[in-house]
Amino acid sequence: MKDIATENFQKIREAYEILSDAHKRQIYDIYGMEGLTSGLELGPRLKTPEEIREEFERVKQRREEEKFAAHVRPSGSFLANLSLPQLLNGYSLIKGMAMASEVQSHVSKKDTIVLSGNLAVTGESGGGAATAMLRHQASSVSSIEIVASAGLRSLVGFQTSRHLSLHSTGTLGLSVSLKDGSLNLSNTWTRQLSEVSSGNIQLVLGTDPTIAVGWQRKEEKNSAAGELKV
Repeated sequence: MKDIATENFQKIREAYEILSDAHKRQIYDIYGMEGLTSGLELGPRLKTPEEIREEFERVKQRREEEKFAAHVRPSGSFLANLSLPQLLNGYSLIKGMAMASEVQSHVSKKDTIVLSGNLAVTGESGGGAATAMLRHQASSVSSIEIVASAGLRSLVGFQTSRHLSLHSTGTLGLSVSLKDGSLNLSNTWTRQLSEVSSGNIQLVLGTDPTIAVGWQRKEEKNSAAGELKV
């Protein structure tokens, strides 16, 4: 009974606030409660129904764009491949270049689809690849990713990541080349260095074994990364 009385009192107070404010009453007459809760600017410049209608449409469009941006995240990167041995032999320091772009879309609270593409040039040869990945958040500390790529490196694979501590993550991956059936096993350890930067060590076993040490700085709109590979 007390809850019902409180709810009724709240409704009466909201109605009084609307009726006692000329701007709020004007917006309510045109768009109802949706207009009042949409974030319309209730200043003196909104005097006519046309001005209120235009402002409502602007706010509505901005909220739709924000909602879309929250679910779809596009990004791009440019990579320069530098070779110290090549420089010591009298050639250019730049061994190759690559460009990549990707779009992430959250299809549910635990599942994300990532579509990406890249173009790479090494020496006098080059190529590209398109990749699709499904990421599933298995728990608060672990995730599973399924990857398929076609083009320069056609492969299918999966990897699983797990938080080892508050600031470090371990990732284990296995991929199969669709070209020759070869297997590649990777193990990566990542450490959070600050709020916007991280470092990683990666070991790859397979047809092209490598050890790499990398660094990445990622802010809201910009990112930078570097890697030393042997």
